[in-house]
Amino acid sequence: MNDSKIQESQGTERPEDKGDSSGASKDVLRKRIQDVLDEEVNPGIAMHGGVVLLLDIGDQGQVYVQMGGGCHGCGMVDVTLRQGIETILRERVPEMGALIDTTDHAEGTNPYFMPSR
Repeated sequence: MNDSKIQESQGTERPEDKGDSSGASKDVLRKRIQDVLDEEVNPGIAMHGGVVLLLDIGDQGQVYVQMGGGCHGCGMVDVTLRQGIETILRERVPEMGALIDTTDHAEGTNPYFMPSR
């Protein structure tokens, strides 16, 4: 008997099974993530003129975001995304999939960068 059959018969859920966020569970995941962004993430990065928008939830629970305001083109955006936003989201919504930043930062202007003259 393979592992998935054993786990099904025991009524346990594998972590990879949580990635199925189709239908209603996808809507629940979207709401939970949006709530965390609205209540915890965006108020914090707004102090630096930034904002994170939730664009979509993928079929495997991937979270597609776009960063704007002061985050768009900022040299510290990767640190903010991985050590700040992703950390908070994973603590609050552990079943989420990969966090994917869709922002084209090359198109933005870096508010913290002054080119040499």
